Formats: sequence, structure tokens, C-alpha cells
Amino acid sequence: MKVGLALGGGVARGVYHIGLLKALEKLEIKIDIISGTSFGAIIGGLYALTQNAQEVEERLFEIIDKHQKELSFLKTSFSSTNVEAKTAFFEKWRDLAKEFYIWNLRIAKSSLVDLKPFLKIFRNLFGDFSFKDCKVPFYVTAVNLLNAEVVSIDSGPLYRGTLASSSYPGFFPPLKIEDKILIDGGVLMPVPAKIIREKADFIIGVNLESTGYRLPPIRNAMDVMNLADRIRYKRIIEDSLSGIDFLISPDLENFSWGDFTIARELVQKGESEMLGRGEELAAALRANRYRGLMPLKKFLSFLPFKRK
Repeated sequence: MKVGLALGGGVARGVYHIGLLKALEKLEIKIDIISGTSFGAIIGGLYALTQNAQEVEERLFEIIDKHQKELSFLKTSFSSTNVEAKTAFFEKWRDLAKEFYIWNLRIAKSSLVDLKPFLKIFRNLFGDFSFKDCKVPFYVTAVNLLNAEVVSIDSGPLYRGTLASSSYPGFFPPLKIEDKILIDGGVLMPVPAKIIREKADFIIGVNLESTGYRLPPIRNAMDVMNLADRIRYKRIIEDSLSGIDFLISPDLENFSWGDFTIARELVQKGESEMLGRGEELAAALRANRYRGLMPLKKFLSFLPFKRK
């Protein structure tokens, strides 16, 4: 039975994935195929290369410590902890745009930040490795702006594929790969389970986005538009979770999206929570193996001899 792992995005919260991988190793659950989007693509790519969660942790924290200046921008931008406040950050930009201030300063560009420092980070993370160097089959998702479709990437340099999957629209510029113009895969598929559904018998999905819903105050037309956008994205998240056999969706509301200073705490949280669900996961895997035998039993019932 092939076990797949689909890792969702979450900016700094995505470090939770490392703890989960460490727990899966302790539980002796072998991962046969990995998919990732956004920060899940980064962690998934490092693990697919090494098959060693400890190495992933050491490599990532080495890069975090080395590039604190560049990553501090994310902390400032995503200073809020909960999803509602995170959305409010973008609403603030939209309000500024109404007064033409941001049009003059930022909107004339394709992104709010310069890609070069972050391109350097991705190059340092993945070096010259490509998808073909992965010890575990690995796929990332991105969204092609030219046709509004999800793209699955499983070839070429790892740094480019993971960068495309992490190009959060508005913050980072779209990345051109061949005849595609790509942005963050989480725009349409926050947890990329569907791209490996036909390749795996059992999928463990990790969702770091909130699926809850709270009606905020509606004061004006802008609030209505923002609320409609939140509803739309909530439905996108729910759709991406369909087909997952074992879902991990931790409560990370108290952790900031952009603060990497809490990364080590998130690793510990991911490991302890996954170990706490170890028996539940083992039972789900056993049940799936049993279901896999059913077609064989049905086939044997039609054979022209009696079974003892």
C-alpha cells in the first residue's frame, strides 16, 4: 500500500510539518509519495530529498538564522495571528488603494517585495538539486495565471518549482516557467491531495488553514466584498480536503503567519500532536489495507472451484 502525504501552506506556521514528519518516522510510517503547496512545498521538497526529518529541521533553521533580515519583512506583514486579522491586512491595502496612494507606490509593480533576496533563500535551500534527485516522488502545485488552472510540477530545478508554488500573489511576482505564469498553488488548492490521489492508496493531509467561519461586522460595501471573498476561500479549502483519508488540521491560531522566531515551538507541537494521534492513524491504515483486499475476495468468489 502506497502512503501519500499532502502538505498545505502556512508561511511560518508551515514549520509544523517538520514535527509531523519526525513523528511519522518514530511511528515507523513510511511515506511513498509527497505533494506540497507554498511552505508545504518547501518542507516536502527537503524531505523528499533526504527522507530524514532531522536533516530537514537542521537545514531549514540554518537558512532561517542566516536570512533573518529578509524574513523580518514577513513578520511585519503577517504580524496578526488569526485568519480574520490576516485577511484584514489585505483589506488595509485595499483601502489605501482606494485613495490612490498604493497605486502610485506599489501597484505599478507586480509585487510588494523584491524577489531577489527570496530567490537567494530558495537557491540556498535546494542548491542544484532537481525533482529527479528526490528519494521520494515529489509534486508541487502552482496556479497558472494564463488559464486559471492548477499546475502540477514534478520536473526541473527544485528551487524553481517550490518558489513558483510559494509565490503569494501580490507579495511576490509571478514566476514564468516555460509557457506558464505561476503563482502560489494555495490560491486554488490549499492542500494538494488531489494531484496524488491516483498515485497513492492512502493520503495523509495536513491543513494549516482555518476552516471555521465567523461573521464579522458589516459596515459598508467593502466589508461585504471582503466577506464574500472569505466565504469563497473557505469553500476552496473544504474542496481541497476531499479525498483525504487521514486529516491533520491543528489549531494554530495563536501562532503568527510570519514570525519564524516561534518555529522551534511549532516543530515540537507538530511532533507531539502527531504522536498523540499515532494509534488513530495506525487504525486508519489497517482499515484501508482491509478495504484493499475486498476486490480480491470478490474475484475469488467467482472462480470455478470451492474454497475451504
